Amino acid sequence: MNPDFSSAPRFGKMVKLILPLLLLAFLLPGCSTPNTCNYVPDKAVLFPPAPDEPRIQYLTGINSSDDIGEVKKQGGISLFMSGKAAPELVKKIGKAYGIVAHKGKIYIAEGMSRRIDIIDPVKGTFESPVGLDTPKGSLRYPINLTLDDEGYLYVADTGRKEIVVYDPAGAYFASFPNNYEAKSKIVDVKHYNGKLFALDLGASKIRVLDRKTGEQVAELGRDEAANQSVRMPGNLAIDPAGNLYVSNIGNNRVVKYDQDGNYLGSFGGAGDTIGSFAKPKGVALSPEGYLFVVDGGTNVVQLFDETFRPLTYFGWPGLPGGSLNGPAGIAVSQDNLEYFQKFAIPGFKVEYVVLVVSQFGQEFCIPRVSVYGVGRMQAKK
Repeated sequence: MNPDFSSAPRFGKMVKLILPLLLLAFLLPGCSTPNTCNYVPDKAVLFPPAPDEPRIQYLTGINSSDDIGEVKKQGGISLFMSGKAAPELVKKIGKAYGIVAHKGKIYIAEGMSRRIDIIDPVKGTFESPVGLDTPKGSLRYPINLTLDDEGYLYVADTGRKEIVVYDPAGAYFASFPNNYEAKSKIVDVKHYNGKLFALDLGASKIRVLDRKTGEQVAELGRDEAANQSVRMPGNLAIDPAGNLYVSNIGNNRVVKYDQDGNYLGSFGGAGDTIGSFAKPKGVALSPEGYLFVVDGGTNVVQLFDETFRPLTYFGWPGLPGGSLNGPAGIAVSQDNLEYFQKFAIPGFKVEYVVLVVSQFGQEFCIPRVSVYGVGRMQAKK
């Protein structure tokens, strides 16, 4: 049975409280540095709040290797390790943007640190592709990423102006140069059915590429109607049927196309009420076909059903846990549910998790990656 989000709290009043709550965060004692933070709050944070029945719970946060279990020594842990002996170190997530969950691992694009983090929360490993240490495989400003069915990793690097590819062992494989137009800027890339869909912010297009050669085979997203066209696109998601969902910074809308670029609908618009956006960024699909949209302007994530009807939202500032600050990337996963279930309150069954990247806020105990469980309370026996 799909979760029922119909009892969502009113959005407008919450947004009007965001700035005062952010100011209050500067005045709160404790939590002065990330090293003293406990990302599992003492009190459960549920959405919607009581007395409504919860459908989402903030579970935990990931800010470093300390937050996923025992710190590991480098060398010999997996194919992605460098193999160089080194003392035990705490590895921290820097300012990041893109996030992907794939086969039990979490992949994060750290732009300023020029790095890709590969986290296995169950094994407690925190790694990077070995190809990063090679001249051809080094990154300048990775922003988003995706993996194909064979395990090849594709990284949209706005510093190199290329899509950089690593093989399943983490070695550098290839790079696809951005040689389309002078104003082109690829900011996101997603794999579907043997093709890469590259989001071009500069040219306001979706470019369809051959995943092996990087050659462009089609262009999508251009339409004479303003609300049907890609306008300064930020992020992309693809559902199992191949439909594309694009968040547009240019008009604060989300547009939906089929995989051939035929317009299927759009929603949003500038505003601070539920169903509108201040700066839409990451988008991700849930197992039941619902759409999560990150709003970087109001520091919340909104959830919509298949008809674009808003269902609920979460992550606003001032919470005991689960607040967001500069949210960007988002990913949905059904992997490792047993691991994440241990953070849930008694009786709350986690059906999948939502991972959201915050670009700022670690000094106020807001982790780089916030983990939310979506599910329902089980009936008492």
